[in-house]
Amino acid sequence: MYSVFLFLAIVGGTIGVLQALGALVGAVGHDAPVGAEHDVGGHSADPIDAFHFRSVRAIAAGVGFAGLGGLLALRQFSAPVALLLAVSLGLIIYLFVAFVMRGFTRLESDGSLRALQAVGSTATVTLPVGGAFGVGKVALIVGGRHVEWPAVLAEGAPPGSTLSAGTRVQVVDAADDTTLSVVPLP
Repeated sequence: MYSVFLFLAIVGGTIGVLQALGALVGAVGHDAPVGAEHDVGGHSADPIDAFHFRSVRAIAAGVGFAGLGGLLALRQFSAPVALLLAVSLGLIIYLFVAFVMRGFTRLESDGSLRALQAVGSTATVTLPVGGAFGVGKVALIVGGRHVEWPAVLAEGAPPGSTLSAGTRVQVVDAADDTTLSVVPLP
């Protein structure tokens, strides 16, 4: 039993040290869950991955501490009791690290609003859009926040048409990173 616990401690510790060194030299950007597929925004497509239960750091910490706990428990207890204590410690550390990594992931989210998040929303023109005015402004709610964004008439709008202040519009696209394309609502 001693050799099994020693093996677990060495494997978990080695992976943990390699992860730490990789983070220091920039080789590892973040701790992605094992086998996770990510969408365009870098977030996992699987909701369970938000808890980081399959993260390399959490698994390595759990394995390493199970080994260390088993080695220490063998000094005082019989093999079955040491095994139970080792598994318990490994599981506790594994869950602790998984939830800490979840907290770090939440800190990485900057909360910035992007123009594409507004597509499909309805808005109210606050500064005239189109015609001689060109770029105007619209007010809308995106991500639970009231914002005002620059807006232009969407392609296909009649040439020279203008949307006056107070007109209700639909956001159909993002002309660029900071400007919305809008069409009037009927």
